[in-house]
Amino acid sequence: MEKPPYPQHLNLDLTPELARDVAFFRKWGYLVVDDAIDQQQVRSLRAALNKTFKRRGEQFIHQLLEEDKRFEFLLDNAPVFTRMQAILGTCVQLHSATARVTEPGQEDQNWHRDVPWPVDPDGTPYGALPGQINCGYYLDELTGDNGAIVIVPGSHRALFRPPEGHPRFPEEQRVMARPGQAVMFDGCLYHRGAANNSKKTRRVCLMCYQTAWMKSREPFDGPFAQKIRAKGTDQQKMLMGAIERW
Repeated sequence: MEKPPYPQHLNLDLTPELARDVAFFRKWGYLVVDDAIDQQQVRSLRAALNKTFKRRGEQFIHQLLEEDKRFEFLLDNAPVFTRMQAILGTCVQLHSATARVTEPGQEDQNWHRDVPWPVDPDGTPYGALPGQINCGYYLDELTGDNGAIVIVPGSHRALFRPPEGHPRFPEEQRVMARPGQAVMFDGCLYHRGAANNSKKTRRVCLMCYQTAWMKSREPFDGPFAQKIRAKGTDQQKMLMGAIERW
């Protein structure tokens, strides 16, 4: 009988750099990762997303890893995934892999969280907060014209939902990410995309992870998912939902 792909240890041994990143993320609910991908990978992802967007004709693309082989390395891309494991632990599953193409003229998004559950100041019995972390690989430099990602640092701990619409918060920040950087953020963090008032599209690949005992959004039934579940590493199998029950 084949052994299930459980990790041997729940937590990573943190380097001083990782420990600083984890502490920052826990306090503020987000983290900018420099050199998450190199410029050749940026160009490759741009070409893949342009091709996918032209074929699909949809601004929001689901099951991204099934669309083009050039997206596949994002599944466990080390600069980001190591930090995911440092925060969530090694029992990590992919929640979703998506991309968004924000065209010129699209208006401000409303404030939102990516998770539906409430925040409890005492956490859960096992302290599983955060339960979900999203990560945006921005393929175009974010500016005041094409629209930054707007966040409210520390709002992942707020015990109430974000307000309707997109009113200004005194403490809000506009993260002007550059191609090659990635922005990780807690699923409970208040965030939104700003309006695209430029003449060009704004492109991002979004890789969202969660603790492996939570329900995933993706069905993991495509050719890439099945290939990984059959022949990937134990870590990759877990990421693609190979542990169907506990």
